[in-house]
Amino acid sequence: MSKKPDITIVSATPTIRAYDPFANMASTSDINVSTDNWKCELVEPNNPSLRRRANIDPFTIDVDWNAREIEMCNLMHDKIGIGLACPQIGNSYNLFVMKHSILGDIGCFNPKILEEAGSEDLYEEGCLSFPLIYLQITRPEKVKVEYTKADGKTVVQTWMDGIDARCFQHEFEHLQGELFIQHVSDFKLQRAMKKRDKLLRRLQKELKKA
Repeated sequence: MSKKPDITIVSATPTIRAYDPFANMASTSDINVSTDNWKCELVEPNNPSLRRRANIDPFTIDVDWNAREIEMCNLMHDKIGIGLACPQIGNSYNLFVMKHSILGDIGCFNPKILEEAGSEDLYEEGCLSFPLIYLQITRPEKVKVEYTKADGKTVVQTWMDGIDARCFQHEFEHLQGELFIQHVSDFKLQRAMKKRDKLLRRLQKELKKA
């Protein structure tokens, strides 16, 4: 899951950094299930891994999952995101990371949604796999969740609400092979894509002036 970046250019100073949402996307054509080939890069939006269920238990693989979690969190922050799931980097491990509003960065291994509560809230969402596309998505306000920490032993069961609940649901869907663009009609998706293209053109124009 992503948030809107601050792309307002206020002056032509050397500190301006061009925001290219498509930079450094891996072009891997299939799911990578080998830890020897682990590559913490976003795959392209048409990568098959985004539309397949992540069905590999991370703890069946003998690697340092603390280190992998840190890698994913670093990529998440670098791409101005608040959540990142393994299918987004071309892997089928049942794992995602997210920025919790209180706990900070957390890794959710073999996560589950146990219960939903509260009203159905409509809120704007973005996704790192579909840069600069923002859609109004309806989701339950609260969810009771369960996940295991990177040590493979500590199981957390808690309620999440607000942006935390929304982010957990968004990333959990990635592990099911589901995408947030599937929540809206083709018309609304096309409209969002046109807004993205317009925004990119404006940004590129302003950067050239700077």
